[in-house]
Amino acid sequence: MSEIFTSTAALALKETIRAIDTDEHGSEGSKAVFTKYYDVKTMSDNYVEDYEIAGTGLAGEKPEGESLPLGGIVEGPLTRYNARTYGQRIIVSEEAMEDMKYDKVIQAAKRNNRSLWKLVDFDGVLVLVRATNTSFVGGDGKPLASLTHALPGGGTYSNMMAVAMSPSKAAMYIARAQLRQQVGHDGLIDGYDIKSVVFPVQQEGVWDEVLDSKYDPTPGAFNAVNSINKEKITKVPVKYWNNTTTNWLLRTDAENGLTFFWRRKPKSNTWVTEDKTMMNYGITARWTRGWTNARSILFSNA
Repeated sequence: MSEIFTSTAALALKETIRAIDTDEHGSEGSKAVFTKYYDVKTMSDNYVEDYEIAGTGLAGEKPEGESLPLGGIVEGPLTRYNARTYGQRIIVSEEAMEDMKYDKVIQAAKRNNRSLWKLVDFDGVLVLVRATNTSFVGGDGKPLASLTHALPGGGTYSNMMAVAMSPSKAAMYIARAQLRQQVGHDGLIDGYDIKSVVFPVQQEGVWDEVLDSKYDPTPGAFNAVNSINKEKITKVPVKYWNNTTTNWLLRTDAENGLTFFWRRKPKSNTWVTEDKTMMNYGITARWTRGWTNARSILFSNA
């Protein structure tokens, strides 16, 4: 909660100020970065649950005169998304509203709006920051990026590069091959395609070269074709991912990956505290985020 009184913004009462340098405001929702690496959805209740089910595996040969081989369905973990409420309130005294000579000083509604949308981005990026942190796990008891995600029928699979690599054409070739041999819920190879690469902004220049160059960006091989360029992979630099400059991940076309659920989008309210004649500006929203299917990413913990 913030409070604005004449004593906290005394200079704004003077006519001598030429310019007020303050936070930029605008359509904060349109500036959000999280929408570029989350699937954004809505939820109609205070929580939603996703359930993993493994299929029946390979069909078998049926000897003549014998019954068909039996297949089975195996239950996996349950992932719950719980909506949480976030918000902020700014209190402005009646005197401050009367005496402020510069509208840009208060701008309570815009400041609240900016603060909440910034929080959305910072909350969303925590999933990337904590991708390998075993204190923050998904439905299978593993963090987002793990070498030992559990399969419902037993066994494990990995959604991390076996050897972490810096951004390069070679890294993309290895990652692409690994993803095309990724197993599904029943442990059989399904294979996935790359949709986008998500990375800290410090890597943007090298990803421009790796993904946008028509020819091989590797020194000494400039006449070779860059086959990665043909896949039209989207680049997603994340300015809020600031716990590393070396990690990165690939998003795949696997369903139910990184998901952001709105329970209620940002909503503003204003009211007066009668006994103190204070104007209150508030904003709240409800959301949750996480993942169900870790196959939706391949992580390089470089």
